[in-house]
Amino acid sequence: MKLYKITITGNDTDFAIRYTSSTNFVTYNDCQFTGTEQEKYSQFLAELQKNAGEQTINIKVKMTNKTIDRAFTKSVILGIKDVGEFIQRLGA
Repeated sequence: MKLYKITITGNDTDFAIRYTSSTNFVTYNDCQFTGTEQEKYSQFLAELQKNAGEQTINIKVKMTNKTIDRAFTKSVILGIKDVGEFIQRLGA
């Protein structure tokens, strides 16, 4: 089982997402996803489906228009297939 943390920077239309994971609750390593933000998000969803338990996913948003910490459950994140919708849901 892996734990995941997501850090988002930029703004609502031009953003970057950093995905990290840990198997020991202490050391988080970069997930090394490649491609567009949508492609990286899709890769994250596939890995999340295979490797994560039902714990929440920690999300740090440090964008130019908002700074918040959120946590979503695995099932909520898996229900959001579009990265743009995911970004919008973080501000809701």
